[in-house]
Amino acid sequence: MEPLSSGDNYLEILDVNQGWIHITDAYLTEAAEYKLRYKGESIDVTIQDVPLPFYRQEDVLYATMLTPFQSGNLRISINGQEFESYIYPDQRKLTEEQYTLMIEGILEEANICFQLSGLETQVNTFGRGREPSWTQWSYIERNFQQLRQIFSKIESKPIRKLKKQTTIMKREKVQRAEQTTLSWLDRKGHGRDIPTHVETAKTYETINLYENQILKQQVIDLFRLLRSYEKAEIDSVSLKAKRYVSVIRYWMNSPFLTEIDENKGPYNITQTFRKHPVYRLWYEWFDKLYKHKREGIGLSYPIALKDTFFLYEMWCYMYVVKILRESNLIKDTSNLFKTTRDGLFLNLAENKQSSVPLLNGMTLYFQQSYQYNSKTFHTYTQRMIPDIVIEGENRIIVFDPKYRVPGNIGTALGEMHKYRDGIIHRESGEKAVKEVYIMTPTSSDQADSMRYFDVEFREKFRMGAVKMVPGSQNRELKQLVLTMLRVRKEG
Repeated sequence: MEPLSSGDNYLEILDVNQGWIHITDAYLTEAAEYKLRYKGESIDVTIQDVPLPFYRQEDVLYATMLTPFQSGNLRISINGQEFESYIYPDQRKLTEEQYTLMIEGILEEANICFQLSGLETQVNTFGRGREPSWTQWSYIERNFQQLRQIFSKIESKPIRKLKKQTTIMKREKVQRAEQTTLSWLDRKGHGRDIPTHVETAKTYETINLYENQILKQQVIDLFRLLRSYEKAEIDSVSLKAKRYVSVIRYWMNSPFLTEIDENKGPYNITQTFRKHPVYRLWYEWFDKLYKHKREGIGLSYPIALKDTFFLYEMWCYMYVVKILRESNLIKDTSNLFKTTRDGLFLNLAENKQSSVPLLNGMTLYFQQSYQYNSKTFHTYTQRMIPDIVIEGENRIIVFDPKYRVPGNIGTALGEMHKYRDGIIHRESGEKAVKEVYIMTPTSSDQADSMRYFDVEFREKFRMGAVKMVPGSQNRELKQLVLTMLRVRKEG
């Protein structure tokens, strides 16, 4: 970070641990609110080119700064002087890489379980493809706004170059004698007798270049792809795809693209795509677009990045399925899937109560519903839907994924008492939930400082917390699940 000049020494930021510090010393995190102050007559501050308003209180100017919801470089201008800071990730959030790992983990386990299900539908492997898929739609939905920004930048300043084109024009309109004109006169043998019309070279600027032709081809391909998503049976996908199509149609009719010829067939990455700061982003966007093919098994609903908590719940469930499958405890996996006219789908939509029967007579459920009129286990108050349940004849074990509670494990566990106290065995009248565990992507450092993650705590109280981090081995969960099923007898 570049140091500020002495004239800006009074711009400070409030740090919760250190108090008011110089803005260049601040450790900024995403999606956070910061208070700034400036001791002076006036100040002009912009964040990512957006002016930051200040208000005066006595002799000091104050402002509130909200950092973006993404980590990365942050451009700040103070009284005309520009410098860069950096926004660090919120430690409570999963990274984009972990988000991708969860998607891959869910679909990888789904493919394996499908082979065990006995259903007769061909399933291909992961690779590139242009067919619609859930993972591809998820990518489009998360990144379409970024594509709009990239296109806007390219449209405002597309690459261009000067070209010369030979043409015939009246001699009085020729402003200077080009070599093309002299050569033409010599070939025609006019000598000193200049005709009324001569051949000359006309210089003009064009944007009809190879890279822009590829860009137009990719826009048209995306238009056709989105039209296929318009036909989806899922209303939320279809409606959003229609909005995206209208944006792409506007691009195709823009003066920028109408001046350009569409590239036909395959294309190569050029130095412009490799090195140009904006065209490189465009090429990378489309390169990633076609890396989301996993035919045959998809999900019958989309998941946006803002709904990562739901994806985390699904990933935790499929991870438990993986543990049970690898331990040869699963009887049948066919209930994980449903078949529609569009293909085979993993059936984990909310409240679908997807189930996996186990060889020991127990059943693994995803979002099993319990209410007053449930058959074996019921509630005497409100309807309850634990995320992950292992249900036996006389007992229930609950796993509850919590995506953003690393600092509030105690509160989250307190809420789990509603399951232990509120779900009753209908015949015996006894409390059915014997064990409750929270799954959370808490870091090892945080977990080591909390007793809820200790084995002794879980053994004593039959409740606690388990680390579940995408990309990790998560051996602790495997040990806990197998111990519950093999050692603790049904009772």
